Amino acid sequence: MSFSLDLSDGLVELSLLFVEYEHEVKILDPEDARTIRSIIRELRLRARALENEVSRSRWNNRCRLQNAGHRNADTIIAAVETPGSNVRLFPIIHRPFSDGRNDGGRL
Repeated sequence: MSFSLDLSDGLVELSLLFVEYEHEVKILDPEDARTIRSIIRELRLRARALENEVSRSRWNNRCRLQNAGHRNADTIIAAVETPGSNVRLFPIIHRPFSDGRNDGGRL
């Protein structure tokens, strides 16, 4: 059984433990309760491991995307700073701001 299916397979096994309780009234004896609690604990640990794996994967993917953006910025900056390069940055153009008030939005 692969690790990625451990959780779902374990839930199926846990569900099967309750089949006999569906057809007639039964009392859960202490040994059965301990067994069920043990299975639930194991499933919780498997679920946590999968959650950690997904979280780690998502975190790493986000970091890769962010680093790719930084690498592009570093490449552009290096090209701008290279003597004789034809790469130029756009000039900053100050634009007037108005929020519709007569004073031009000054505070």
